[in-house]
Amino acid sequence: MKHIISIAIFLIAALTAAAQQDSITTAGAAVASPEAEEALETGIEAGRLAEQADSAYAADNFSLAERLYRESIASEGTSSTICYNLGNAYYRQGNLGMAIVNYERALKLDPTNKDARINLDFVKGKITDRQIDSGSFVSNLWENIVMFFKADTWASLAIILFALFLASALTYLFSSVVLVKKLSFFGGLIIFVVCALAVIISFAANRMETDRYAIILPPSAQLSTTPREARNQSEEAFLLHEGTKVEIVDSISSSADGKWFEVRVGQNERAWIKAADVERI
Repeated sequence: MKHIISIAIFLIAALTAAAQQDSITTAGAAVASPEAEEALETGIEAGRLAEQADSAYAADNFSLAERLYRESIASEGTSSTICYNLGNAYYRQGNLGMAIVNYERALKLDPTNKDARINLDFVKGKITDRQIDSGSFVSNLWENIVMFFKADTWASLAIILFALFLASALTYLFSSVVLVKKLSFFGGLIIFVVCALAVIISFAANRMETDRYAIILPPSAQLSTTPREARNQSEEAFLLHEGTKVEIVDSISSSADGKWFEVRVGQNERAWIKAADVERI
């Protein structure tokens, strides 16, 4: 009996000590360091900036809303929602180029942002070079499919489909029922094709998520056949306008002419443009 009581006392003492130690640890953790307090204050301030930007936008003060959204992004980081809101602020000020940039960024972060996609399509209908930018029906359909999910989501879907394909293959190999073998064979074949397509789309989506695409910002930009200002008519490639989407395929910098991008427009058009005339998505 004494041994039992002694053991009980020992256990109670041990639990009490552990609880006390945990209390001390918790109390110590509750005393935030100056760095933690500063980070907390920064997060709160960034949240207030976004709220203030929303209020400024609701009050039709779009220039202030734009500034506050940009400050919020700089201090807290970006998101699909804040890029969408910033795009709206730019559009309300008549800045179609930056509006398109931010709608594209919103979709890059979250391809399922329907509001950003609707607004992007709406603003694209207002740009001068929409026919050059639009491409063919097939290319537009492919781009819409690729951008429907993020690359990671397509990759996860491919893994799931591959697992289902393996299950179908095992069912076909080990089942003795003719109907089940037929269903697993043809079902597995379809799943394998869809899985391969998901892998291809995943790589394409990953390519889309890079910053190799950009938007023309000036009302008009003269592209050149060489990475410098066109010195005569033969060096003038073609003229593009605000809001046109281009693909950056190469770049070059020089002390005399500055930085230039070689860009692709539509399907086959390629030329050089000043880096200052575009904004990467």
